[in-house]
Amino acid sequence: MWKCKWIFLLLLPNILFAEGFRKGNLTLFGSGSYGLGMSSGSLERFAETYNFPTYLSFREGLSQETSALFYYGLTEFNSDQVRLNSHLGEMGVQYAFFKYLSIGLTGVYQSIEASNLRQLEPTFVFLSANQLQRQYPTSSYYDSLFSAELFSFLIRKDQRISSITTGNLDFGIHFLPNSVFDPYIRFGGGMGNERQSGGKVERFFAGVGLRYHFLSSYFIFLEALTANTYIVDFKPQVNTFRNRGNFEESFVSLGIGKQFSLASSNEESNVTSVVQSIDKTPTIESPPHIKTFSFLASELFEPRTTRIHVEGRAKLDALARSFAIEYPEYEIVIINFVAPFPGTEEEDPFHEQFGINRSFAIFQILREKNIPAKRIVNATTGSTRYELDSSERVIFELRAKQ
Repeated sequence: MWKCKWIFLLLLPNILFAEGFRKGNLTLFGSGSYGLGMSSGSLERFAETYNFPTYLSFREGLSQETSALFYYGLTEFNSDQVRLNSHLGEMGVQYAFFKYLSIGLTGVYQSIEASNLRQLEPTFVFLSANQLQRQYPTSSYYDSLFSAELFSFLIRKDQRISSITTGNLDFGIHFLPNSVFDPYIRFGGGMGNERQSGGKVERFFAGVGLRYHFLSSYFIFLEALTANTYIVDFKPQVNTFRNRGNFEESFVSLGIGKQFSLASSNEESNVTSVVQSIDKTPTIESPPHIKTFSFLASELFEPRTTRIHVEGRAKLDALARSFAIEYPEYEIVIINFVAPFPGTEEEDPFHEQFGINRSFAIFQILREKNIPAKRIVNATTGSTRYELDSSERVIFELRAKQ
C-alpha cells in the first residue's frame, strides 16, 4: 500500500504539468511496428501455391489412397511452414486542429518477409529433372522429378519478398484532451511504391492506441493497428516471386513523440464582455511586471465548497481567453485566501487542504481551456487564511517571465 502511495507521489508532478493532446499543438513522432503473424490476402495465398512441392506427390508404386493422403499431408505441412510477416517503421507529423480531432502526414517503410520460401522455381525443378533423366536413364522420370523437387524442398529459406514505402494521410480522434493518458483511434491511407520488384502501392489502416505524456511536451504511445496493402500496376519479373496482390496483417506499435505549441493564430481576436466586467483591482500595489486579477470566492465557488458554479465557470472561461490572447508571455499564479470556518481551530489541517483543493479546481478549468501547464506556477499555492476582512478571495497573479 505504501509503495503505491510513493509511486503516485513520484508521478504527481508529471500528471500536473504534462501537456497532453491540445488544440493548436504540432506533434512529431516515430514508431516501430511488429507484425503479429496473422496475415491474409492474395499475396499470402500465392506464396503457399508458389511454395507447394508439387512433384513430391509424383511417386510410383503408391496406391491411390496413399497418394491422396500424402498430397493432403503435404498441403497442410506447406501451409504451416509458409508464413508471411511484416515490419513497419513510421515517422510523421500531426496537427491538433480541433479539441478532439487531429490530422497528420506520415511516411511508412514496410518490409514483408516469407518463411521457408523455395529458392528454385517450379520451372527449374522441371529442367533439373530432365538433366537427371539424361544422367540416369535407367531410373523413371517420376523418380527424377521427385529427386529434383526434394532438393528444392530442402534448400528453402526465409526471404524478403516486398519492400514498400508509402506516404499517408491519417485522422485521429482523441478522447481525453489535455490529459496525461490519452486514448485515441487513428485511421487513414496513402500511396507509394514497391521497391523490390516494381509496382505502385495503395495502403489503408486503422488502429487504437494510448499515449502517456511526460516531461511536459514528450509522450510515448502503444498502438494496435491493422493495415491492408495493395500492390497494383505490377510489371511481372522473370524467374522471381511475383509479389502482386493484397496483404493484410495486424501490428503492435511502440513509439515516442514530442509536441510543439504553435503561435495561436486562430484564437478569438476580441475578448468577450465578461472579461471586461472582471474586477481587476489589485489588493496591493504590485511591481510593474506583475498584473493581478481579484475575485470574491463567492463569484467562483459555491459557499463552503470546492465546486465551481456555472457563473464562476463562465468567468474562468473568459479569463482563460484573456490569458491566452492578451498575456501569452506571463506566468500564472493562483492564490486562494480562505477565511477560517466558524468553530474550526486555527491550525486545522483540513481547512488548509480546503484552499489547496480550490486552487486545483481552478487549475483544471484553465487546462481545459488550453492554458499550458508550464505557464501555471505551483497551481496549489496560497491556501492561506485571509485576515484583512471577512471575505474569502481568489487572486490571479500574472508574472512576466524573467
